[in-house]
Amino acid sequence: MTPRTLRALTIGVALAAAVAFADDRTRFAVGVLRRDGIILPFATFDGKRWAAPWPAPTNDLTVPVDVRAVPKRWWGLDGALDMWDLMLARGTRATRVVQPDWVDIHCARYIGLRTDYQPPDPPPPRGVQPYPKDGLAVAPPGAAARVELARVENVPLHANEIRALLPVVHRSFNDAEREVESRFGHPITRRAREGVLPDVEAVYAYGDSPRTYYVEATRFYRTLGQTADQCAGIGSGTGWFVRDGGGVRVLTMIVDVLNCRREAGSYMLPLGVVKAGDRVYWLAQFAGWGHERYVVLELKKKSVDVVINKWGGAC
Repeated sequence: MTPRTLRALTIGVALAAAVAFADDRTRFAVGVLRRDGIILPFATFDGKRWAAPWPAPTNDLTVPVDVRAVPKRWWGLDGALDMWDLMLARGTRATRVVQPDWVDIHCARYIGLRTDYQPPDPPPPRGVQPYPKDGLAVAPPGAAARVELARVENVPLHANEIRALLPVVHRSFNDAEREVESRFGHPITRRAREGVLPDVEAVYAYGDSPRTYYVEATRFYRTLGQTADQCAGIGSGTGWFVRDGGGVRVLTMIVDVLNCRREAGSYMLPLGVVKAGDRVYWLAQFAGWGHERYVVLELKKKSVDVVINKWGGAC
């Protein structure tokens, strides 16, 4: 073996070790923290890829007797995760897992991790659906400090930046609803509905330039002869938008026509944003009357792609 070959081999081994070390330092798991102190793990990141090794919800559960009895494959990382960092609205704190436990999520049961977390206010009964969440849980401790973990902003609906969004939301809402009409029909004529500006109900944002928005908007419909307190249906739209040097543009917009009780509606609870190199991931819960799921979405220049879609339970 020549000195040049030996030197190249040594450098190659050193680089591989550095990459492995970097990946190990950015390996972590994430979960949703319920207000009763139970963490629902839903995804892991190994420095390059996301995975969802935690068991799916079911009605036929075998709950491990303690943390050490949890199968290694469930963690997706080396060793049991008995300590977690909690990313709360009022700051970050650590919590310890007391024991595995299970919770009802709509018509299924999900294995979680009961912790010593104490909420500032008494939690509601465990049967409440969807159950309130207090934040994002990250393990092992310190992992959140080694990656770029940011909060998602809840933008006030009276903020000035909302004004620039409204025309694009209106056009995108109309376009998406025309798609619904072409496939399934619509109870309200295009002429009657498209001049009505949708009501923006929630706006979440991340970043400055570009700045990414998630928007939830609705448009209520009445047929001829109905009074102001009556309803013929609701157009429910959800969309992703970006504001950059060129202004505001839509990435994607979907509209569903719901009944007036919104029984099939789905609403986001943002959990946080993870930056891994030049890639950006948005973590969130989506829930409604009969379902709950936890997702990891990758924010790209021209799209938002689903990376992890973990069901918590559904009826």
